[in-house]
Amino acid sequence: MIRQIFERRTLLACVLAGVTGMVLYFHYPFPEQNFFLELIFLWARPVFHGLKYSYTLFLYTTPYILYSFLFSGAYIFTRKRPRRGKPGKPPAYPPATKRKELFVVLGEVHNPRTPGPSERPHWLTIPERGLFTGIAVFGAVGSGKTSTCLYPYAEQILSYEAANPEKRIGGLVLEVKGDFCRKVREILARVGREGDYIEVSPGSPYRYNPLHNDLDAYALAYSISALINNLFGRGKEPFWQQAYTNLVKFIILLHQIAYDYVTLFDVYECAISSEVLEQKIRDAELRCEERSYLLILPENFLKHVAALKLFGFAYDEALGMYRARETRGLRAFVEANNVEYECLAESAIDPLGADRYEKLEAVKRWFYDDWRRIEPKLRTSIVEGISVFLSLFDDNPAIKRTFCPPAECYDPVENRDFRYGVPLPSFSWLIEKGAVCALNFPVGMNPGLARALGVAMKLDFERGVLNRIPEIETHPEKYFRQVLFLCDEYQHFATVGESEPTGDEKFFSLSRQPKCIPIIATQSFSSLKSTLPGESWRTLVQTFRTKVFLTLSDDFSARMASSLCGREERLKAGYSFSESGQDAHISLLTGKAISRRASLTASKTYSLRSDDRFDMKTFTELKNAQAIVLAYDGFDPLPPTFCYLKPYYNDPNLSYFEQLARGQLR
Repeated sequence: MIRQIFERRTLLACVLAGVTGMVLYFHYPFPEQNFFLELIFLWARPVFHGLKYSYTLFLYTTPYILYSFLFSGAYIFTRKRPRRGKPGKPPAYPPATKRKELFVVLGEVHNPRTPGPSERPHWLTIPERGLFTGIAVFGAVGSGKTSTCLYPYAEQILSYEAANPEKRIGGLVLEVKGDFCRKVREILARVGREGDYIEVSPGSPYRYNPLHNDLDAYALAYSISALINNLFGRGKEPFWQQAYTNLVKFIILLHQIAYDYVTLFDVYECAISSEVLEQKIRDAELRCEERSYLLILPENFLKHVAALKLFGFAYDEALGMYRARETRGLRAFVEANNVEYECLAESAIDPLGADRYEKLEAVKRWFYDDWRRIEPKLRTSIVEGISVFLSLFDDNPAIKRTFCPPAECYDPVENRDFRYGVPLPSFSWLIEKGAVCALNFPVGMNPGLARALGVAMKLDFERGVLNRIPEIETHPEKYFRQVLFLCDEYQHFATVGESEPTGDEKFFSLSRQPKCIPIIATQSFSSLKSTLPGESWRTLVQTFRTKVFLTLSDDFSARMASSLCGREERLKAGYSFSESGQDAHISLLTGKAISRRASLTASKTYSLRSDDRFDMKTFTELKNAQAIVLAYDGFDPLPPTFCYLKPYYNDPNLSYFEQLARGQLR
């Protein structure tokens, strides 16, 4: 109301002046009966009329001038003062379970460039297309990364289409503190998805073997050597990584040939003991011997069914005959009872048998012609380079039981009662079923092992996600659900490949196509820089198009955040004062220059200057639940915005300033 009055102050002054003029006109009319005015009327009638009309005009103009002066003064001394706007309420928070489209609300925005309330705040949201380009949260210890970002974002994503088994979102959750997985489980329970939660930990019933997948021996060996480099640093000499890879590759290949199964403990056992390795080569030779099968027609088999069943005969639908592996006892029985049979070589039934034998020959050539010829000291150095990592799966029985389960664990017959534990399904299966897999291995238990297991599971997950790309391209008509990668304290699990084909920066650059939503939180740029080699952290950071900056406590991170927000041209005011005088002389009393005639000049100038949109001080002085966001909606980058976050323990419909007044921000 007051604003509207001030905006129409000229019209209001005219109306009030008109009313005042009418009152004055009737109460104080022109004094025509005055003796002097009558003389003027008789001697100079035009002068008389001029005085009369001027008097009447002044009855209206004088009040108008006074009213204009009063209104202008009130406007200058009241409306021109900066006032604190009344904090307005943001629009109603969209419930995550009722959203028809996938998007994430980062927080509420009042004034995009300055802290303070506004009357019309709005939500800062990232649509689905922007989520696929990643969200990185940076904040110092105690800034509220987990409570104001990861928990709310995870709840919004995991609640989307929670009632629809074909569309609800699954993924992988990594953490190091030990409480994040419990919160994720509570989120899933609130939306009716508790059955989708799968936790891998030393005390859980699930068993996870990082080497039990469809990769070949070289790929598995390369991932182990790359993991060792990321955990313990890369040497300047590439020989050691090549030696690690070669040793682990042939050990894995040997176990795949002989047993179709291998664990990290098996690799460790063979690496530290040449005798064990040679014994397993001999065992593989026995298993790969050329063997034959006896085939019997059904009508002949039924004549001696009771006796032949003891030899393990099974019906082969492809051949239309009963088949069993040939033994001396079986051959003696069929010949003694005149049972007609046919003999068939094993390679004719299993074409892979010949390849298996050739692979075994390659292992033997490596062992006898390469590995044994290496000098013992050099061989010991190579073994020590990988045993420091692989020994982690030997000295702790709980870890060995969970992450190096026996082969029977994956046999549906032998493990039908889960006596060996529940095998963790492949990540490809978990992704397509919408399951949420969490690794709950607090870093306090064993920092090196926690990081190793987290990185191994992360790499396995990344392979499963990237394998969706050809499937999505082949079946464009099929609906493929989104996938979430959520990692708290990401600096513990970050890996980069630089010139190698593996690395998080390569995965995140491709994760948009397989519909992966990567959300990570880390303490600062400095934590990534100290973890990753060289300047590779820059390549990793640029893969996240949306960046949320909370309070930063080190100057390097604050400077980098300010630099990423960019610079802009601003109109800066400049003031100058000058004093001049004539006949200046030195005062004998004060010793200073004085002048009888002096003048003082002040001037104000404006100029364009390139300045930081947000300076370093702004990032170091952010309060809890305050952030500066560099957002990307999937099409256009949004300008840096001052944003107020929503802690998971507060009502999101309450404005930040209402929560602050109630003391709900802690």
